[in-house]
Amino acid sequence: MKAFLSLAVLFVSMTVCTASLSQFAGDWTNVDTNTAGITALNIGISGSSASVHAWGKCHPTDCDWGTVSAYAFGPDVSSDLVSQAQALMAVFDAGFSETTLFIKPQGDQLSVKSYTRFKDNSGRTNYASSYVFQKSPPISATSGLISGIKPLKQLNRLQTIPLTGNNP
Repeated sequence: MKAFLSLAVLFVSMTVCTASLSQFAGDWTNVDTNTAGITALNIGISGSSASVHAWGKCHPTDCDWGTVSAYAFGPDVSSDLVSQAQALMAVFDAGFSETTLFIKPQGDQLSVKSYTRFKDNSGRTNYASSYVFQKSPPISATSGLISGIKPLKQLNRLQTIPLTGNNP
């Protein structure tokens, strides 16, 4: 546990930029569409609290890792995390393994460092991965596939539509 906390302190001390906690909020996708690791994140912010929902690469659909509380880190012990958050840490426990994510802003993207340790005595090697995430584009009702759909027939407000028979 001491090594884990030392790693967290080292990670935060290497970060030089300061960001508001709200900068982390939203839906994020891995810039590497062929990743074999983490594919998407949803980060929720409420006041000074944060949560991270993650998905990993699986077939035929991505594996849902669920949502966990995240810890925000500031530049010093008296920091206001809402306005000065530098990083988030989220820990996902799958039973057989534990994956810790360190998330920090990198311009308009997120840098995510992932550290996975195995707890099942399988002999698998603990490993680290690095990812870059970009904000997912918002789904718009005015663009995309749905906006291209046109009605077959324009109806007047007071027009009666017969339930049976041929419609002219």
